[in-house]
Amino acid sequence: MNPEPTQEFFCTAIGNIVAERPYGPGGEEIRTGTKHFRPGAKVYIIDWFPGTCSDVVVIGHHRKSNRPIKAIIKAKYIENLRVKNCYSLAAVRLIKEHQAIQPAPELTQEFAETLCQVLPHWR
Repeated sequence: MNPEPTQEFFCTAIGNIVAERPYGPGGEEIRTGTKHFRPGAKVYIIDWFPGTCSDVVVIGHHRKSNRPIKAIIKAKYIENLRVKNCYSLAAVRLIKEHQAIQPAPELTQEFAETLCQVLPHWR
């Protein structure tokens, strides 16, 4: 289904939550997904912390309530990075709220491509 021409969208980096990750002292335990997101969940990366880049701000559907949420997670828990347009009305609303509160970068094609190139190096 093609979006309407007047529908608002943002160009974002998109990724999926890793299936399994180490947890606990020494990474002895294996957990699936993260606290807030199921394994394989699609998340829109809308902000980062340049310099450290270990954490990113994402929007995705919560693991239990299935409502869209904004969360800060470790970049190493995201895989399969790519650039796409975000047409989701709930995600667009959360992006606007985030940009109104925080001085966030403008979500452009260039910014999304930069994220896709830089984030894998911080895994």
